[in-house]
Amino acid sequence: MSHPLPQRLTPPDISGRAIAKLAGPIFVANIAIVGGGTIDTIMAGHLGADHLAAIALGLASMIMVFMGLVGILQGMSPLAGHHFGARKFEKIGFELSQCLWLAFFLCFIGMPLLGCTDIWTNLAQAQGPVKTMASQYLLISMLGLPAAMGGRAFIALNAAVSRPKVTMYVSLAMLVLKAPLNAVFMYGWLGFDALGGAGAAVSSTILTWLSFFVYIYVWKKDSFYQLMRCKRFYGPDPRAMWAQLKIGIPIGLSTFFEVSSFTLMAIFISRFGAVTVSAHQIVANITSLCYMLALAIGISCTVLVSQCLGAGWPSVAEKATKKCLTIAVSVASIVALSLFFGRSFLLSLYTSDETVIRIGYSLILFGILYHVFDAMQCVSSFALRGYRVTFWPMVIYGVLLWGVGLFGGYYMAFIGEPFSTPLAAYGFWGMTALGLFLAGVALAVTARRADTACHRRTRLLSGVGGTGPGAE
Repeated sequence: MSHPLPQRLTPPDISGRAIAKLAGPIFVANIAIVGGGTIDTIMAGHLGADHLAAIALGLASMIMVFMGLVGILQGMSPLAGHHFGARKFEKIGFELSQCLWLAFFLCFIGMPLLGCTDIWTNLAQAQGPVKTMASQYLLISMLGLPAAMGGRAFIALNAAVSRPKVTMYVSLAMLVLKAPLNAVFMYGWLGFDALGGAGAAVSSTILTWLSFFVYIYVWKKDSFYQLMRCKRFYGPDPRAMWAQLKIGIPIGLSTFFEVSSFTLMAIFISRFGAVTVSAHQIVANITSLCYMLALAIGISCTVLVSQCLGAGWPSVAEKATKKCLTIAVSVASIVALSLFFGRSFLLSLYTSDETVIRIGYSLILFGILYHVFDAMQCVSSFALRGYRVTFWPMVIYGVLLWGVGLFGGYYMAFIGEPFSTPLAAYGFWGMTALGLFLAGVALAVTARRADTACHRRTRLLSGVGGTGPGAE
């Protein structure tokens, strides 16, 4: 069997420098996005534990809904990357149009879920001002969901076509505006009512819509995308959307299991009081910022693997996976050591409450222990997305992050017997660390097998000993 098109295509550059060039802007963009939550946490922390607890509850609930739905949209990324590697540029614009339609339809699921605030506040057994502010936070966030979903479609596209700097610049611009807008709505600057923790959702919603319009403008005006734009308007195409959903639904469930294992943990930890959940929120924010490095490398791995496969070079895709894993584990080891020695300083940046700092000082040790394996599972799962292998990561996340991490954590936190007395927040963090350790090992093995299977299959099709793509 001959493969004339791949013979004409060259594989993407997978050198360390190329990975850094791709991952760097993704990392900065992710830091900017998460940095908004960091600003919310710091500014609320200085208002008091109730405001910080309200943001912790509202943000955890919103992220759980949002990231689960956004994960479904990630089905476009490997498809667009494949088209980019194969030089089928106009198909990229078509995939974007279908992804935006999916984002629109998914809002009919996400907005009612966020609007039913009692679900989330009752789950956390929140009362008084924490319940009121968390409810306001969710209702305001609901209004920004359509723009957030649409913006994520453009973010996935920019990564798939090796154009992450667009996302970086937009995210940095929004980050610069975040603190001033927070001050207006949280503290009541310029004569506005001071909404406390709920004011953070107002600024986030405004910035989400602004960034969405910026992404549309760049897509329409930037000459880089000229060959990718569709020549006509496309309505919803069931076959095309189903192709994205077949990849995206398992990714969405995987993302949901991963994110909700932390967000539900925050909601359950709220039952132990505002001080404990405040310490949890601070540590979760610090570890999330550290995770952004692994996430940037993981997204880069998806892009490189899918582009290599689109160009017909599975052997290069295999090397890209190994190189990204090596870089991620090395960087994560350095970050874990830095966290260990710098944890006192970091915690003091968030709060001056000695009790919160004391609890956080212990909780962060669990994050240090699992960080390397968290990086390993992240890059491995993103490599598998490039191969369009999404079912088994979903199963692994469900069993280990929910089964071991969340349910095991709930048992150790509230029951503990016969192993120990109830361990409260420490039970959740300890079992989460165990779940991430197991997930990191399982996903790395799965990614390695996917690499080998794809390479072997292509060699059989090309003929063992061939000299074209797929042959060594």
